[in-house]
Amino acid sequence: MNITIQKFQELYSISQIETDELSKSCLLVQCLTGKSEEEVNAMKLSQYNKLRHKVNKSFEKLHEQNNKRKPRQYVWINRRPYMLNYDLAKPPMNSGRYVEIATYSEDIIGNLHRIMATMCTPLKLTWKGFKPVKLEASAHEKLAKELLDMDFYDAYHSAIFFWAVFTKSIQNSSTYFQSISGGKIQMEEVLKNLESLMDGCSMPNWYLTLKESA
Repeated sequence: MNITIQKFQELYSISQIETDELSKSCLLVQCLTGKSEEEVNAMKLSQYNKLRHKVNKSFEKLHEQNNKRKPRQYVWINRRPYMLNYDLAKPPMNSGRYVEIATYSEDIIGNLHRIMATMCTPLKLTWKGFKPVKLEASAHEKLAKELLDMDFYDAYHSAIFFWAVFTKSIQNSSTYFQSISGGKIQMEEVLKNLESLMDGCSMPNWYLTLKESA
């Protein structure tokens, strides 16, 4: 089972609905299997329980695989390569992109594809190898839509690593953030929002090791 950013956003929206657990469970099964409400309701209880058990097993397997993953610098999405940049102080993470991150962090889940688009640079193959594609600011939303198909767990590790870089950047480069109007206050708000997202999430092994060695 492949969980994209878009699929995770749908699952998260369902999880926030105020309804009984049975109805919520049915919606989650519909979302994960692509079956219609009529198809799910027409199932025998034994069929439904078997399908739900299969979905739960798939998630358990994904969780085990996720613990072995690490942040990636390059990802492939729909057969197209992208480079992930985690450092605010280096191109192409300029002050404009910093402001984007500060804005999108108010809704991490809903804007995860936009945050990834701020961090991502599409690559093209040339005779010298892969080279970054220069994008206009207006292309950000188009890129964000492409990244809805990004593997959620790749985005998850990227978000955690990005949060770690943010934290270190505030400690070591306060002058840089203060040079942007309201930068330090906005940055602290970004960290607060990112930290609230991570609350309740199991931290990957690489992050725990990084934290212990800091």
